[in-house]
Amino acid sequence: MELFYDTCALLNLGLKAFETPFIISQQTLLEIEDIKTSAHKDSEIKYKARQISRCLIDNPDKYSVVPLYAEQVKKYMASRGLPETPDNIIVASAASINTMPILFVTDDINCRFIARDICGLKTKASAELDLSEETEYTGYKEVVMDDTQMAYFYSNPSENIYDLNINQYLIIKNTDNEVVAYYRWDGTQHIVQTKGRPSIKTQYFDKLKTKDVFQDCAVDAMLNCDITALSGKAGSGKSLLSLMVAMYLIEKGKYDRLVILFNPTKTKGASDLGFYTGDALGKAMQNSIGQILITKFGDPYIVDFLIQQDKLRLVSMADARGMEIRDNEILWITECQNTSKELIKLCLTRVSSGAKVFIEGDYNSQVDSYSFEGNNNGLKRVIEKFKNNKEFAYIQLQKTYRSKIAELCELLD
Repeated sequence: MELFYDTCALLNLGLKAFETPFIISQQTLLEIEDIKTSAHKDSEIKYKARQISRCLIDNPDKYSVVPLYAEQVKKYMASRGLPETPDNIIVASAASINTMPILFVTDDINCRFIARDICGLKTKASAELDLSEETEYTGYKEVVMDDTQMAYFYSNPSENIYDLNINQYLIIKNTDNEVVAYYRWDGTQHIVQTKGRPSIKTQYFDKLKTKDVFQDCAVDAMLNCDITALSGKAGSGKSLLSLMVAMYLIEKGKYDRLVILFNPTKTKGASDLGFYTGDALGKAMQNSIGQILITKFGDPYIVDFLIQQDKLRLVSMADARGMEIRDNEILWITECQNTSKELIKLCLTRVSSGAKVFIEGDYNSQVDSYSFEGNNNGLKRVIEKFKNNKEFAYIQLQKTYRSKIAELCELLD
């Protein structure tokens, strides 16, 4: 079902509206421009109009517009006896679309009445929409199969029955809801992955055993794809899995070093400690990236040793322009939710052919600057634009394993 927004709903949804494709009337464009310059509107609604106007300019691929006096709109209004008022034009623009089912989203009582009771459209208020549930891409699909369905699937590995993107995973469950296997669609066939829990042993960590099928898929993606994105809640294993797989590949001799790009953004709502002493490396180690590395390795001397051996390099995104990630290096962009689409583009264009890239973060609840929110979020943008490319895979991790307290914190959202 296609989403059609009236002016009021589009303004109230703001940046969130651009998370999924939608349709509007040209009348809405005129009304937004009028609100921006009106002397009779309050500052809040004018700000919303300016914000929406910028998003409409920056994201032409996210929406389509029904022309103000399209023949189909005029005919529809005439057939219902509707005069040419702004509300009627907007509703008729939606109702005249007969090639697909339409959900008319409005926060205006009169528009809802016209759409529902005169034009027979299905309607919702903007507050009733759950866009994340309807559109969020997770990097996998979970399906329950009975014996007959499994037999057909196993006999037809080259048939994309479930319409998977390239490098999207299919998690197969039996009728008892138990995970039986997981496959990665490579564009031509389903590739069966390691049965059981994959394990990775490195010099600096105890042997890693993944904790669920989503972590299984994440490890498989990092080993097999040029660029892998991970997202998930705090404590879901994004950083640990990325770091351990990177160290495993370095110890196996496949790559020489891990280059970590980080954005030293202050945690939202926290006070700044002020000036940090030391050189660039010393300041980095006092920042969140230093805390991540010390926590994961368990000893600051190990981190220092790896830096001295040139197995590990820390680079602030402020210094990313002009650098190059060579084909013998792994790039890890941690806390990637704290990037804009321009910043992540700058970082990824540094990557040479043959290098491997891991990016991870939590764009749902750990964004630390308003400039990185919504459709401008770099991590979210990469997932949206790179999916279905053979170089890219994405996994959304689902469960917190850090502690029961960390798990309880989800109740605070």
